[in-house]
Amino acid sequence: MTNSEKYRFLQNLQDSNSISLDNCRETLEKIGDMKYNYGDYLITEPVNYGEELKRLPGADYDLCCALFSMILREDYFNNGTFTKRRETGEILSILDRMLLLLSNNK
Repeated sequence: MTNSEKYRFLQNLQDSNSISLDNCRETLEKIGDMKYNYGDYLITEPVNYGEELKRLPGADYDLCCALFSMILREDYFNNGTFTKRRETGEILSILDRMLLLLSNNK
């Protein structure tokens, strides 16, 4: 899938009124950017989600995908964390960064 196509899928996700756990998971899988090995990209052990998310401003596209995958997986272990992260704007911040990086590489 091209960067332009990925951009459109992520933009549609961002523009939707219902950014949900399932929509995010489906979109990442559809564009081929779900990082099932997200742990390989992380620097904390055990995973410190807050510390990992501090890396977002300087993250490249792959790290953004890993951070997004990490958050999706986090909700599996700690039900409800995705909703909290969406409400605090963390999900949109990741999407914004991914879209910025893709727009620079179209």
